[in-house]
Amino acid sequence: MATKMAYALQLWTRSRMSLALSSARPHWIPSLQAIPSAKRSHRSRHLTTRTDASLPLSHLLEKRTGLLPSQDGSKGILEYALTSMDALAAWARNGSLHYLTFGLACCGIKMMHMSMARYDVDRLGIIPRATPRQSDIMIIAGTPTNKMALALRLLYDQLPDPRWVISMGSCANVGGYYHYSYSVVRGCDRVVPVDVYVPGCPPTAEALIQGIFQLQRKIRKMKTLRMWYRK
Repeated sequence: MATKMAYALQLWTRSRMSLALSSARPHWIPSLQAIPSAKRSHRSRHLTTRTDASLPLSHLLEKRTGLLPSQDGSKGILEYALTSMDALAAWARNGSLHYLTFGLACCGIKMMHMSMARYDVDRLGIIPRATPRQSDIMIIAGTPTNKMALALRLLYDQLPDPRWVISMGSCANVGGYYHYSYSVVRGCDRVVPVDVYVPGCPPTAEALIQGIFQLQRKIRKMKTLRMWYRK
């Protein structure tokens, strides 16, 4: 037992002495002048680049300050003009959204509530229309049935471009309470493309207004003219 303790004490003493010597000895750091320029390299995870002192500084700056193809000459001016026109068109569409009243069930009452004096969305430019040819949005409020699906698609096709669809309520979203009925469409997105889903059974007028605000945010990001130009 004493032999083992003496051996352990000897190992501990050696480790402490080697640690003290290594901390007292100054580390030698080579200067950059001692390293050849061809061997200086900056290694990254995916790319290895070498810096050569013989290359002029202007050559390195050209790579960093190069213009994008869209910023070159007349193309940059045209892109700027198209971007400004897209922003102007989005601003005009956001300020005059006309929606088609397509109430099929109790959600239609909340859609009417949105236009009453308490909320008065007419002051925001959100105005109901009775014909699809003067509307920008179709608000599907209620339960679409299989027989109503044909009329729903027919009215959607009469909307002028660009057109958007808001699905209001659980019945319009996924069939709702009548999901397992033989005569109900399990989601109006099986008939027409939907842009915004408003959950609830029925959703409140505030929820529908919030859905319209979400649609306005989507319209602001539209790039109609730029997409047409790039085609």
